Amino acid sequence: MTRRVLFLISDTGGGHRASAEALAEALQQLHGTQVVCDIVDPFAEYAHWPLNKAPDAYLPLINRYGWLWQALWRLGEHPASWRVARDVTAAWQADRMRTLFAEHPADLAVSVHPLLSQAPQRALRAWQPGIRLATIVTDLTSAPRMWYDPAVDLLVASCDEVATAARAAGVPPARVKQLGLPIRLAFAETPVNRADAQARLGLAALPTVLVMSGGEGMGPVKEIVDALAGALHDPPAQVVVICGRNAALQRWLASKPWPLPVTALGFTSNVPLWMRAADCLVTKAGPGTIAEALACDLPMVLSSFVNGQETGNVSYVEQHGVGVYQPEPGAIAATVRSWLASPETTTAIRVRARRLARPHAALDIARALSDLL
Repeated sequence: MTRRVLFLISDTGGGHRASAEALAEALQQLHGTQVVCDIVDPFAEYAHWPLNKAPDAYLPLINRYGWLWQALWRLGEHPASWRVARDVTAAWQADRMRTLFAEHPADLAVSVHPLLSQAPQRALRAWQPGIRLATIVTDLTSAPRMWYDPAVDLLVASCDEVATAARAAGVPPARVKQLGLPIRLAFAETPVNRADAQARLGLAALPTVLVMSGGEGMGPVKEIVDALAGALHDPPAQVVVICGRNAALQRWLASKPWPLPVTALGFTSNVPLWMRAADCLVTKAGPGTIAEALACDLPMVLSSFVNGQETGNVSYVEQHGVGVYQPEPGAIAATVRSWLASPETTTAIRVRARRLARPHAALDIARALSDLL
């Protein structure tokens, strides 16, 4: 019998969809055509205005109106305020949610977004009492309170801190499993060494710094690359920048004469190989990128974070000794230079990253979801 799984995501940032796609890939590997997966953004595809504009508003909100984002974050962390907002929104959007579930029937509904982990799932269970519900927490230590609903059949925690918070919020301990953060199955494949990865990608055999700026090419990437170029041309190194969908940033990097090799990429699906080719990573503190870097034993310099849901990611990386937080481009370049000059330092970081990594998390979570089916 074919089973259907509905993943509830929102394209507020790229990490939620990436997690759902990794889990869908894992379920297909385990079950083939016996499991059919739908990935739906209820905000963009079904919600009434203005909630249907939430994915488009997310980046301008955090980039230009950080104070407003902080206010909304604090509101969501207050239990009474969150319950009122959840219940009002559920009533307001009930007709649209009914349409969603009619068009995407499922045996199992899986939320990979905090705003979709209570009201939509509760509404679905009210209309279809036999459905199973699961939440996959795709944040690290500062995962917001709204992730945790005691009514779910399974809550997958990304780390120990999230598992503890879920139990404290009333999720029955037997329903909480600490299985990591789902990343693509390619990160679990037998790794290639750095020299082979560089050769396959057409890179020079040089120390390599990978700079990632998220799917939208966010942050002071130009300033970071300028600082790296000034610090790393003697002895020679090279810089690779994944610009995502920021075509203007890619053109600017490709057009400028640099004192060292700089490779500017747009959106690429080959991130595992680029990470394997690198000696260290400079990135914003997105949880998915951190999990991917850990799977590749890659030392990290965190250049920025979103106040609220990414605050704990910085402490997670630093407390586990797998990277540092440096917001200033000059300090980033100095840290990278010191790491490249000290192989024993980066080797020790790689060992700690290997211990912390969960490259098979997507398959482990898919097996837990299969038990619900």
